[in-house]
Amino acid sequence: MPHNLYLHSSLVLTRKINNKSANSVNEANIYNAIESAISLFISFVISTAVIATFAVYSSDPTKDKDLDLESASLALEDVFGSAAKYIWAIGLLAAGQSSTMTGTYAGQFVMEGFLNFKLPVYQRVLITRSIAIVPALCVTFLSPEDLTSMDNWLNIL
Repeated sequence: MPHNLYLHSSLVLTRKINNKSANSVNEANIYNAIESAISLFISFVISTAVIATFAVYSSDPTKDKDLDLESASLALEDVFGSAAKYIWAIGLLAAGQSSTMTGTYAGQFVMEGFLNFKLPVYQRVLITRSIAIVPALCVTFLSPEDLTSMDNWLNIL
């Protein structure tokens, strides 16, 4: 995801290293590579576990083949017990929050760095977080019937 690259690049810039020393720069690059590799490996393990769990569940001929976010919690509960659906819910909430936060922070750094658009921190946070949350709130509070036809979308806009 490009926003994660922007975010990671900007966070690396906040570290204090001696740019004049080749050894310091090389050492910082090594630690950044290790940090990235660890976080990517953890993400890989979690994603593989989720995919493998749902693959095993879907291969059972007695189970419903259509898994979505609603039925996934039931599949996990069926395989691992009732605690699994709560862990799934917390994981989904955490994934959504981390995605929103990385996108928001990346937007803040893009505004500052690429666009050279300097604002006080509270204004920058308010603008970028509003851009992230307003569409989500609109979809959340609209009923499914409102979202089904293009005419309704045009009326909403």
